[in-house]
Amino acid sequence: MADIADELRRVLKDLKSGKTATPVTIRTFLSWFGMQRRTASNVEYINSQLKAAGVRTVPHYLDIWVDTPITFELTSKHKESTSSSVTPAPTPEQAAEPINDGKSPDDPSFRIGKIESANRPPISVKPTATLQEAITLMLARNFSQLPVMTTDREVKGVISWESIGARNVTKTDGTQAQHFMDEAQEISASASLFAGIKIILDHNYVLIRAADKRIAGIVTSTDITHQFEETSTPFLLLAEIENHLRALISKKLTISDIKNACSEEYLPKEFKSVADLTFGNYIRILENDENWGKLRLQLDRTTFCKELIEVNSIRNDVMHFDPDPLTSENLSTLRNVAKMLDLIRSFGGF
Repeated sequence: MADIADELRRVLKDLKSGKTATPVTIRTFLSWFGMQRRTASNVEYINSQLKAAGVRTVPHYLDIWVDTPITFELTSKHKESTSSSVTPAPTPEQAAEPINDGKSPDDPSFRIGKIESANRPPISVKPTATLQEAITLMLARNFSQLPVMTTDREVKGVISWESIGARNVTKTDGTQAQHFMDEAQEISASASLFAGIKIILDHNYVLIRAADKRIAGIVTSTDITHQFEETSTPFLLLAEIENHLRALISKKLTISDIKNACSEEYLPKEFKSVADLTFGNYIRILENDENWGKLRLQLDRTTFCKELIEVNSIRNDVMHFDPDPLTSENLSTLRNVAKMLDLIRSFGGF
């Protein structure tokens, strides 16, 4: 058998002996392979490990939030159960429902279930809770709305500042949450993020229903703002770093200097200006002793370029649109390098 991770080997041993594998979060599962994120190269390696062990994760470790628990089963057992099972005829209600499981490991869509808040069961109130209880909870937790639920699967409605205000205007009779609630807005965890955003734009929230029919979370307009910030920040920092490097090279070096540092095979076709260069070109240009001297920066060239190499590695991850956010360490690297370049420029370095 190919060399596989020790933890995965223990899982395989348990499964072959008839034991049930202990559930772990996807984050813990990734750590078995010394990884933190589900990048394309990491996923390829993990899949090869799972294939070598003859094991699959349940559910698949992609397309869901990184702190979701998963368990394991033998691939052979899964194939046997699939081939031997007889699928019952669907009821008329089931037949009318659209098929939308969204769980294909090759599915490139960004599912709303990947957002952290979509995997955090919402605080709710019972239909018979007093209006004062609901208001107090909303104020104490800084909520704009609260689901009104009887169980973790049964939603009766949602009470919000808007629904309370509207019913106060019409002098609604009643003192319980159910008298002040609106119809709940919900969507499947496997639905596209963009489908969820449309609902959130109209209602400021959407409840997330998991595959087992539980209400798994609530995504609000604030959550979407945080998601946008998390997604866009690396791109903005990288753009800032590249703009600084482009300005530095443009002002200090000539086209001949660039060509002397980068052989033709490494330069873009029809190279005419610094704007045509890749990030890898920037590093190669600045690693050149003669070019570094022309910059007249009182900095260590090796250390400076080492930081840029790390930025380039992070850039490759970002541009591959991996499903997991950058680590705090990676974000700090981007922020620090951007700050360093901005400082050099502010002092007339370029």
